[in-house]
Amino acid sequence: MAWISVHDHVDGGKLRELAKEIGCSKKEALGILVSLWLWGLNNADRTGKLRSCDKNDVAEEVSKGISRGLEPHSIVDNLINQHWIDEEEDGSLYLHDWDVWQEQWYKFLSAKEYDAERKRKERARKKAEAQRSEETENMASPPDNPKDSPLDSPQDNPQDKPKKPKKPAKKKPEKRQYAEYVSLTEDEYGKLVYGYGQRAADKFVEVLNLYKGSTGKTYKSDYMTILNWVISKVERENPGMIQRPSPEAPVSDNQSESSNPFEQWKE
Repeated sequence: MAWISVHDHVDGGKLRELAKEIGCSKKEALGILVSLWLWGLNNADRTGKLRSCDKNDVAEEVSKGISRGLEPHSIVDNLINQHWIDEEEDGSLYLHDWDVWQEQWYKFLSAKEYDAERKRKERARKKAEAQRSEETENMASPPDNPKDSPLDSPQDNPQDKPKKPKKPAKKKPEKRQYAEYVSLTEDEYGKLVYGYGQRAADKFVEVLNLYKGSTGKTYKSDYMTILNWVISKVERENPGMIQRPSPEAPVSDNQSESSNPFEQWKE
């Protein structure tokens, strides 16, 4: 079940201005915004871009349940003029600050995807181990009845017995380039997202990429380097960016005051 984040500071001057321009009550203006954001969960990407949508599509959505006499296209124009929706030069529409408003939802999705992938890999590993074990037992088992061997057969030579096959070397996980000079496995990146949040994980990659690009240094493991000193550096310089999960739930709903996306609307 999906959810959206609505901070109490949205109930401020900017909301009253929207209500006056639309010609409705402040509560109805808030309802229009909340309905738009709920619709955005299925129609916007993580950056807030409304996929394959124009003003007519948004007008059709906001027209649902509004009071008689309100004009949907006028509502859309006011949402754009007051920067609840951002319109690019090419006509693309973005829900304003969507990645900030819905950060907790996307952190939850990232953690869920990472956990599902981890379980899938574990099931595949156990299945492969079981198959290798069964093949080894079949190859090493003796004949059903040794007495059936011909009388003139030579004496068994221990060197002729089939050798127990060696286990194949464990294949190292494939790494992906997350920046020009930084490469991580999907599992390593997933751990950073789950442990510190999407924004912090991307910041770790950015800091290490700039350092390696400017110094020419290389590391055997970019992931271990991030754990060694990059996290501490980011935490010192951007203390509010790192969001660690609480012990009770995979995602924390607590946000620092400094990361309040609605601060600009506070009266």
